[in-house]
Formats: sequence, structure tokens, C-alpha cells
Amino acid sequence: MKTLPLVVSLVLSFSMNAQASTKKPLAWQIKNTEWTKSIDKSYEEFIAGIGKAKQAGVCNTVSECIKSPVANPKYYNLNPENLMDVYSDCADLPYVFKAYFSWMNDLPFTFPVNMIAAPEISAGAIPVVTKKWHFGKKAPDIRYNRYGNIIAEKRYIKNGDNINEVLVSVVEAISTATFRTDASLTSTDKLFRDTYPVTISRASIKPGTVLYDPNGHVAVVFEVTPNGKVHLIDAHPDNSLTSITYGEKFTQTNVEIGGGFSNWRPFTADGSIVATPNSQLPDYGLEQFDRKKDFVVNGATMDFHEYVRNKLSLGTLTYHPVEELTELMSELCHDVKERGMSVALAINAGIAGQNHPDKLPANIYGTDGDWENFSTPSRDARLKASIREGRALMTKMIQGEKTKNPAIVYEGLDIVSDLKATYAESSTKCAVDVKKSNGQIQSLTLDTVLKSIYKLSFDPYHCAELRWGMMDLESLKSCNSSKEKMEWYQAEQGLRNLIDRDYSAKMDYSLKELPTTPFAKLKDEQISIEDALSY
Repeated sequence: MKTLPLVVSLVLSFSMNAQASTKKPLAWQIKNTEWTKSIDKSYEEFIAGIGKAKQAGVCNTVSECIKSPVANPKYYNLNPENLMDVYSDCADLPYVFKAYFSWMNDLPFTFPVNMIAAPEISAGAIPVVTKKWHFGKKAPDIRYNRYGNIIAEKRYIKNGDNINEVLVSVVEAISTATFRTDASLTSTDKLFRDTYPVTISRASIKPGTVLYDPNGHVAVVFEVTPNGKVHLIDAHPDNSLTSITYGEKFTQTNVEIGGGFSNWRPFTADGSIVATPNSQLPDYGLEQFDRKKDFVVNGATMDFHEYVRNKLSLGTLTYHPVEELTELMSELCHDVKERGMSVALAINAGIAGQNHPDKLPANIYGTDGDWENFSTPSRDARLKASIREGRALMTKMIQGEKTKNPAIVYEGLDIVSDLKATYAESSTKCAVDVKKSNGQIQSLTLDTVLKSIYKLSFDPYHCAELRWGMMDLESLKSCNSSKEKMEWYQAEQGLRNLIDRDYSAKMDYSLKELPTTPFAKLKDEQISIEDALSY
């Protein structure tokens, strides 16, 4: 069970003319027994508003967004004064949004409160629930169970339930294990799967669509652009919200563990619970789980991530190189600055001043405690994956322009020179200020960070200088790290070289053991965007 850093006293933003009688009561009132198309549309608008506000820097946590008149114009004035601040990590986020919106609109709501690990079973067999394995330190880590999970128990909200208690219960109960269920299940009994996988289309993937990465992350779609880019919001253990785009940092998986895009399953609660089966859902589909399939658009074969963008684009997808690189650099800038806030939290919490644990966590990507709250291995891996994807895109556009590929729209005279100039300008405009251990502020350009990507320490017990890969003598002197911590930094280099996360890998090694592991032999992969422009 997760520790909840809830702040009980929340002062929300209210309209000057709002009357006390307009505030929503904390007690849940179910007046509408089912979601209608108009309610679906309202939910899309609710999520889109929060996502765009977060992207613009208006709010940085769920509670900040919910109480913001910009992010939540329709409902913020209805928030009661004693509505708690809401903590949310990535898995909680979709359910927290769904719970809040359902409460505001007097709708029914349900969520799983107990998951069990699915056993290895033969095709067509029906697993039998024989034991309740609650998520916790002594239970199997079902967040990464190779065979998926089974919903063993759900809670259905009743009239009079208190929204504060419900939100706390959601955060206690939900983890990424909740989403790790067989996406093809069509059960309509009370233990039905809350979401269902969708076809890849603009009608299906929309604000509110949930994206589950079985490597341990969940995000919520808030916008699909005309050129097919999917923008999402996600949350982190430090309670921060970030905005990201869909790409190869999200993995394609098999149907048994249910990754990919999914929408909320409709159900009615009018005396009895009736969930809509997959066969009656017009946008239900399993194409995103076919990893052996050749994904083809207009005769061109492509990987799944490119296929998604092509399918979601309005008309035939074309690439405008300078615009693509400008947007990519802007996204990387945003990710680096968000990382900066995460690192600052660890430094301000004094983690870098503590003794380093004797061993790493069992797996650095999925753990708990201070490591979960203040380390950045998953965030750093997603950043590296974005850089790798960006490099491949730049290479594709340069080569495509030279071969006169009609998908590449470029009207300049020298594509490489223009892209180099765009890269340099974008890098100069983006900087992250790092507060060094001696109190001095050093500004790092985006290019500096990207070139140091394999030096950035994910380890929260390291000083700010090591967290940002600042290895010059002046920075090392400022860091004044102990010999043991420097040895940890050096021993973790192979782990820093990882891009693709493996949640099943054993990683709980001591400082003495780490140099003898397979990780010690890993080399960094060439992913530099700038190098891709050196033609």
C-alpha cells in the first residue's frame, strides 16, 4: 500500500460572486445512472482543458489543475472548501480524473480494490481465483506480472459516499497492476474490466483515452493534433504532472497484459450493474497488440508508432522538417525542465546528503520509498528514447528530401543547414538552471544536457552536479562527494546506458557486486540528434 502525502487543508480558487449554496456537497449523489454522448463530450472537454493548461504551465499537480479557473473552468467554482488536496501518481491519474468528474456530474463510479496475479494457463482455460494477493511489500509485485492480473474485487460508489474518502481509497487501491489485465476480456459481470482497447483512429483516441505502458507507466490523452501527434498528461510519485507525446518510449505488447490505448467501458447502475460487452462497442479493437503484423499505410510499411501517427493524421501525413525539429526540441526542453524540478525535489529533501543504501532496489524502475519518489531512471529512459526517436526522424527526413519522398515537404535550399540552425537556436533558447552544492547557479543549455545524456545520474543519493553529469573539475570540487558515492556513480554507468527499461531484471546489487554484472559491460548507444544532422 502506498503512503499518501495528502495535504488536508486545501484553499481553492473561488469566483468573487459564488454563493455557498453553489458548492458541490462532499456526499456523492447518483442522479444519472449512465454516461450519455453529451456527458462523454463534457469529459473530453474537461481532460482537454486540464492537459492544455498543464502544457502551458498553468498548473503542476492534479489539485492545482482542479482548482484552476483556467484548467477547470466548468467545475472549479463548485469545489467545496473542505475538498482535500489530491495526491496522484501515474496509475492513479485516470481514476482520479474519472472519480472527480463522476462526482461532479452525479454519475456512478467503480474501481478495482483487489488484484491478483494471473497464473500461467493454457489457451482458453478460465483462471480460478483462489487467493487474494494484495499489493504490498510482502506480496508478489503484480505490477510486472508476466501473465497479467485478474480483478478479484471492485468497489461501487453509493449515494452518500464522501468524495474525499473515495479519492483516498482510489489512490490506495490503484497501481499500474490495475491496468495489467487481458485486454480481450469481455466479461460483463461486476468484475468487468473498466477500460477496453480501441481501434487506431481519431474517433477512438481522444481526450480521456488512457494509455498504459506495461513497463510501468500510465498517461491520459488530452489532444490529438491535425498531424497525428498524441499529447498526454502523466503524473509521477513526487505528485507532479507532466505533458508528453506518444512515441517509442511507450512499448507495444501482447494482449494478455493489456498495454496500449483504451477507453472507459460504459456501464449502467440502475438497480443492477450492466456493463457494455466488447461486441457492442463500435471502437473496440485489438490491432495494437499484433506485434507480428506489418503496419502499412498507403503502401508504405512502418513501425507501430509511426503507424499510429499516420492513422491519426488528418489526410495524408506529411513532414515539414524544420517544424518537426522545432517541436521536437520544444518537447525535449520541456522534459529536461520537468526533470530539473524532480531533481530539485530530491536535493531539497536532503536525499543527496544521506548515506547511500548498501544495495540498489530490486529493480530501479519499479520500487517504493525514497527511491520511487526521488530517483529518475524511468524519466531518464523515456528522455533517451525520445532522443533516439528524434534522431531517427531527422535521418528519415534528410534522406527523404534527398530522394524526393513526397511525404517530406521542404522548400528551402539546404535542409541540413536549416536543421542545424534550428537545433542551435532551439538549444540556446532552452536552459535549465542547476543549483550546485556550493549554492552557485549554473545554466545548462539543452544541447549540453543532450550531449551529457548518459552521464546524468538517476540516483537520488548523488549531488546535483552528478545528477546533471557535470564532470568538470570545478563541479566535482563543488559536489565534494564521498569516495563511496563516486564509486557508486562510476559503477552505475552501465545502468545509465540503458534506454529500454526491463522491469524483470535483477538489479539489487551492492557496490562490490555491480561491476561484475552484465550491466557493467553495456555501452552507450549513438542517439545524438545533432550528429544525425552532420551529413
